[in-house]
Amino acid sequence: MLTQLETQLIAAHKEAKGMGMVDVTLPIQVMFSNTDRTILKARLRYHGSDRDASLIMIVGLRSEILSPFQRFETDRKGRYLPCDILGIVPGMALMVTSINTGLALTAIAKDDATRLVLVFEGVSQRKGGSMKALSASIQNFFKRWDEWIDVLLGIIQRDPLVAEWSIDWREYLAGESGFTLMNWFKPMSFSERELALQRVVAASKALLTSVLNAQQLRDPMILGLKEWLVDLQPLPEVLRSVQISEEVEI
Repeated sequence: MLTQLETQLIAAHKEAKGMGMVDVTLPIQVMFSNTDRTILKARLRYHGSDRDASLIMIVGLRSEILSPFQRFETDRKGRYLPCDILGIVPGMALMVTSINTGLALTAIAKDDATRLVLVFEGVSQRKGGSMKALSASIQNFFKRWDEWIDVLLGIIQRDPLVAEWSIDWREYLAGESGFTLMNWFKPMSFSERELALQRVVAASKALLTSVLNAQQLRDPMILGLKEWLVDLQPLPEVLRSVQISEEVEI
């Protein structure tokens, strides 16, 4: 039985008559973009003669999704932005655990925003099997990514030090990334924001420890991520859109 993804990839390949790289960004976006990530580009390569298929994907994180919105702080120091934590911590863990099991190559592209580069491969000796194998690898990767995001968010929300706060953690992290907070977000004191960030970092480290083995935890990419997490500090202040409006009126 063909999966929706496999059907889409086969149709794209046929439409392009098997010539070179095929742009499959739109169907991949529809299937795998969510609150914490956005598929920016997806290119399919398929050679029917040797039955190899691969898909190159560039994935943006929440900072990419929020980029059209107003920022009061554009000089946030560090490798990444706090608003990317829910996507990048599980995402990088998967990049390490999935290599050579459907995921052939990975990279991190850092320019105006952080992007993950993923190269999936499907190789099969059976006719048409490579596209099926490729589809399965992609679907399994993104299913686990969604599951690990839910696990990370669950760890934060159940933390006894902040469990009663009932805040929108994505909006909180957007504020700590310099994005103007929505007016409905309840103001937090500096000490509250500092504690919240500490608990997000603790939850992130707990997830990494639970899903990675000792060797994987020593991967340079994971070490760099952990160093960034440890060094995270709350911004001196965060602003809500109503505050921006009041400053403009004055």
